[in-house]
Amino acid sequence: MHYDPNYKGQIFYDKNAIGIDEVVGLLRQELSSRQFKIPAPKNKLTKIVLFSLLGLSVVVLLVAALVWIFTRSAAYTVVLFVICAVYVVGFEAIITAISMEILRKACNDPVDAVCIGYSLSGNGTGNNTYGGRIVKAPVFQYEYHGFKYTAFDGIYDNISKQPAVSQKTKILVNPSDPEDIVWNFNKNREIFLILGGIFAIVFCSAMLLVVHGDEKFMNSVIPSRAAAVAAEKEKDAALNPEGAGSENVSDTGNAEGEYVIQKTDDGKIIMDEGYMKNEVWSYFPDSSFIVKRRKVTRVEDPDGGDFYILYFDEDPDFTDSEWYFTKNDVQGTAPEDGIVTLTEEVKNAKPGDEFIYTEVTGVGSAKIFSTKEFVLADLYLEE
Repeated sequence: MHYDPNYKGQIFYDKNAIGIDEVVGLLRQELSSRQFKIPAPKNKLTKIVLFSLLGLSVVVLLVAALVWIFTRSAAYTVVLFVICAVYVVGFEAIITAISMEILRKACNDPVDAVCIGYSLSGNGTGNNTYGGRIVKAPVFQYEYHGFKYTAFDGIYDNISKQPAVSQKTKILVNPSDPEDIVWNFNKNREIFLILGGIFAIVFCSAMLLVVHGDEKFMNSVIPSRAAAVAAEKEKDAALNPEGAGSENVSDTGNAEGEYVIQKTDDGKIIMDEGYMKNEVWSYFPDSSFIVKRRKVTRVEDPDGGDFYILYFDEDPDFTDSEWYFTKNDVQGTAPEDGIVTLTEEVKNAKPGDEFIYTEVTGVGSAKIFSTKEFVLADLYLEE
């Protein structure tokens, strides 16, 4: 692009080397006269990078907004936002590399040019200043079709080996825009950007798989998901009340071998810590549980009503003392509202009958079990 030595945010320097004292002096001079400087135009690559970054950023914000709307989970939204932000870095690196190659191919007419100096940038306002360090881009003078031009590519770095001042250099010129030039024929930058972008994308994809594969994390950060899992468990228990959680029941323990189902001599299942965590409250694995025997104090069966109501003795350890059951055997009721399907044992319950009553501490989700089929482990027995 066209070069002007008075561009704001850069210093024109026409020597091969520059010392730190001279840098400080030039920067001080630049700062004192900045208001009179000409704003530097954006080259084609800068425009592509800027607009693609803006577009990807809008997509990330929309994704974060949708995640928050549907999950209402700040933790999950932040995690996905960070992952998507790294995705943007990866895609932006690949877009930049591809754009550099496309723009390079537009410059196909070789011309002899002379390096007349460097555009130095490093005061925080120039292009690609790498955190404020002094970086430079060579400036060339050349003649093309009878006209003289002063131009540079506008890409600053301290990595590429740049031509010396007064050195004759072969450059490539864009015939449709003679101030559009390429002098650096080394493609290491493009290769580095593509490899870095691929790494970022693969890394983020792996992180997404790890996050969504962690059931404990997902259930903890998305309450609605934990509620859905709990509802599914309740539905399974209602469909098969005698064998709830039986998919993991065996003489040798569950699929992971985390616990062994203990039974008494008369065949009752012993409700120990392992059974509670893995069979009863598997969707609250890190929670503590209140487990006691609890007596029925009153039974209500309102004429013409939809529910059968069971009342238990008052106990400050538990959240409530009544259960509502649907009278018909229709599934799909709402366990999160405390409504479950009526079983024969509950239907025939009378004051004084005992059930094993379990509840997740601090959550309020509760289940009751028959003392005919289950027995409490020693750690849950009251003194």
